[in-house]
Amino acid sequence: MLLVHLPLTRITGGPGTESEACLLQDTLWAHAGPQHALEHVRVRAARQGIDVVLFIRALTNADARSKASALLAQVLRSGAADGYSVAAADLKKTA
Repeated sequence: MLLVHLPLTRITGGPGTESEACLLQDTLWAHAGPQHALEHVRVRAARQGIDVVLFIRALTNADARSKASALLAQVLRSGAADGYSVAAADLKKTA
């Protein structure tokens, strides 16, 4: 099991809220399928947005980041994190 940290930044630059973090965590579990190999989720409000930490069952960091990125992209498309984006540097790490 490997840890993948993907912080979300609020587009307006403000802090995240606990209610948004809870909604995002629930949505991650709801969208997770066997292909994502999700084991654990930690989502917390932060000064710059929301910190997302996913624990993924994978053999390599690259595979874990790929699975986590696919899941987070699916959740972002659902609208559960409207007003947030993944930092460009974090997207490059998942490639």
